[in-house]
Amino acid sequence: MNKNIIIYIDAANIILSARDANFDLDPDLLFQHLYDKYRDCKIIFFIGDVKYLDTIRDIILKHKIELIIKQTVKEGGKIKANCDVELANRLTVDVERNSVESIILLSGDGDFVALTDYARKMKKEVRCISFAPENTSIFIKQREYLKVMYLIQIRDLVENKKALIKHAT
Repeated sequence: MNKNIIIYIDAANIILSARDANFDLDPDLLFQHLYDKYRDCKIIFFIGDVKYLDTIRDIILKHKIELIIKQTVKEGGKIKANCDVELANRLTVDVERNSVESIILLSGDGDFVALTDYARKMKKEVRCISFAPENTSIFIKQREYLKVMYLIQIRDLVENKKALIKHAT
């Protein structure tokens, strides 16, 4: 019997963490890896309406990923979209409706810990994929039930191949 797996991607957290580490994350390779590893999963990608979206829209459509786009505003020199609220709301609704058995959260943001605690209490399997240990909240790391994996551990599977060649030279 297949578990109903939904992967919730906090795009800003993952993309900005990768960018800050000079890691050229290839979304096409990332999505393919997720589908290969978690067969029959559903992926939901939460992102603000930013220029980066234009560069990956075709990849998202190719992989049949549900795309949640939030309006952005500039606040204190930073672009904000409040995707965290949308992600939290969607995950809560999916748990309440019993639409998901296994949750995979792609984010290192500690703001989601109460949500993972709730999902666990509701008997859902919960995992977290963060970019790297240093980009992962201590609150996530402290949850013994939470299986945490890091994208940095699978760099060769999800990084743009041109970037890998550049790093090797």
